[in-house]
Amino acid sequence: MNYRNYLFIIAVAALLPATLLATKYAGDFEELGTSARAIGMGGAAVTVASDPSAIYYNPSLSTRITRTAILLMHSEDFSGLVKHNFLGIGLPGKNQALGMAILHNGIPGIKLTELPDTTQPPGENNRPYVKKIVSANQLVTYFNYARTINPVLSLGGNVKLIYQDLGGTANCFGMGIDLGAIITPITEIDIGLRVRNLSTSPLFWNTGSYEYIYPRGAVGISKLFRFGRDRLRLAVESELDFVEKNYVPNFGVEYVFRNVLAGRLGIYRHNISFGVGFRFRSFHIDYGYAAGAAPEARELGSPQQFSGGVEF
Repeated sequence: MNYRNYLFIIAVAALLPATLLATKYAGDFEELGTSARAIGMGGAAVTVASDPSAIYYNPSLSTRITRTAILLMHSEDFSGLVKHNFLGIGLPGKNQALGMAILHNGIPGIKLTELPDTTQPPGENNRPYVKKIVSANQLVTYFNYARTINPVLSLGGNVKLIYQDLGGTANCFGMGIDLGAIITPITEIDIGLRVRNLSTSPLFWNTGSYEYIYPRGAVGISKLFRFGRDRLRLAVESELDFVEKNYVPNFGVEYVFRNVLAGRLGIYRHNISFGVGFRFRSFHIDYGYAAGAAPEARELGSPQQFSGGVEF
């Protein structure tokens, strides 16, 4: 089976009728990103990720990890209300790779209030008081496998477990499948495809209700230019929304000087983004900033991410 047949199977699976049963916003908690490098490049990472963030951006890119690698990421989104963290490890092998990662979103310090007299409306003599302070948490655990099919094509996928706890008021368990492909038809040119929640991931709530996460896709292309010991990468990506039936273009550029310093610039969901990176031997650290996740959400603050990793 050649790589065109593999891509046909992926495309057909992405249009499974089960998407009709999904819930529009159920999977938004998984859309905050896991790499400061990717944010700095406008989120156009479906062909670019080369560390354990590949598990998230394109599961097939795990085959590009050349040594055992660990990545840590932390960001505070929506003016610091949401604490967003990622820990990933990539384990390369001959023509294949394994990986595991944990994504966490947390909202601490949520105050739950109650009225002294629940039979009366709030007022001067019946003011709400803080009954308890809780935290809401969302966890996604990824188990990744990727394989190089031939010099042109690599495929990869994730099996993932999902848990959400809404401050003790409700919780749910879920599971899902992600799938990705990377094609290199010409040297230094990559074409990537990813479908997140291909299985229309189910969430089962302890309240007895359930919902499904819509599949979300991305397709992109990047080109690498080399200038002696320096390199320049240009990347374009379209995020595909199967709910609204539209796409959002992302653009990114990265210039790496002597494999030590990196500068990045991008357009992330119609907003400017930028970032910087520093590498020393097997260690690297990156910073990324995006001017809002969407034009209508600027008042909620701009995402800033720090990530760092080591290879050994």
